[in-house]
Amino acid sequence: MSWRTNSLALSLRNMGRRFGLNSFLMSFVSSSSYEDKFNKALLSCVKRNDVVWDVGANIGHYTSLFADLAGSQGKVFAFEPSSQNYDRLALNLKGIENVFLFPYGLGDKEETVFFKQGDDELGATSQVLDVVALESGYDQVEIRCGDQLVESDSVGLPNFVKIDVEGFELEVLSGMREILNSQELKALGIEVHFGLLAARGMAHAPQEIESLLGKAGFSCSWPDSSHILAIRTK
Repeated sequence: MSWRTNSLALSLRNMGRRFGLNSFLMSFVSSSSYEDKFNKALLSCVKRNDVVWDVGANIGHYTSLFADLAGSQGKVFAFEPSSQNYDRLALNLKGIENVFLFPYGLGDKEETVFFKQGDDELGATSQVLDVVALESGYDQVEIRCGDQLVESDSVGLPNFVKIDVEGFELEVLSGMREILNSQELKALGIEVHFGLLAARGMAHAPQEIESLLGKAGFSCSWPDSSHILAIRTK
């Protein structure tokens, strides 16, 4: 377990969030440089002819980059449950033959869940919600299990997986335990949304994510405060 996910660090991070200190500190970090180190590490993991999963593809920024890196013999499977984001994703990736799009999200079981479309321009903050009253007006989206998709030959077994799902990352990983134990999977890049996880009553989920990856044979590093890069070491 890294220092970022020990109980004391999580408590301090939650306290900082409660008093607005985290946002204050992040205001001194430029948005362009914050994820730069992670982005470079992420893209370096994708090799020619790889099978890549883009879980939480949004409108396709990474999907397009992955398609170029994997090449014509590689494949990119992109999952995006938001209908608004998916329409833009399909438009942006139109004509790219090694990309395959799926209008649903991934989780630990097949289900229909409530979903809130992000208010930001790109819809990047769209997220699965826990139980919400039907009269709330929120959309409902379909969730599938990664292991079951591979078992049914709906998608290829990945060599690399990118996950950005706004607080649903533990469910995604829990639904792909068999994939995690496959030697075909070499690396994962995951954005860990500490605040959203804490709001769901899952403040210790980052610990569980690291533990799950470690037991599957991955070494985890944190290029920045919110991203895990997991590389298979055994």
